[in-house]
Amino acid sequence: MYTFRKNERLGNNRLQSLLFDQGKSFFQYPFRVQYLFFGKKGMDEHLRHQEDHPPGAVFLYPAKCLVSVSKRQMKKAVQRNRAKRLVREAYRKNKNTFYTFLERERCNAMVAFVYTADKILSYNEIQEAVSQSIKKLETILEASQTRQ
Repeated sequence: MYTFRKNERLGNNRLQSLLFDQGKSFFQYPFRVQYLFFGKKGMDEHLRHQEDHPPGAVFLYPAKCLVSVSKRQMKKAVQRNRAKRLVREAYRKNKNTFYTFLERERCNAMVAFVYTADKILSYNEIQEAVSQSIKKLETILEASQTRQ
């Protein structure tokens, strides 16, 4: 379970645009976390309205994740790649609790971690921020489930 496979990544452009158009966000330094929750049947309904959907649109795992670092914040590609690698590693180590929570709530999620700091933070700081973001996502989902 401590892997980050291709099917867990949010690579489909249509799903990315859906996430950034209809999703909600919050700020947890050094990230702006964009998220979109939907029931297991909700995504199937959305995909049914489109003629053809790529294999990446099918959810084999409870969540799909996207990591982004702005070129405006970090000019050098080496720095951007290092920051993305650290964030992916932190997510990979902290996703188990998130996956079990999503399966218990019977829903799927799309999550984007947009790195906003202008320098590379230490791995411990990034891991702490990712785990706090995941906990905040869980509380948001619990709050939305109780309202319905």
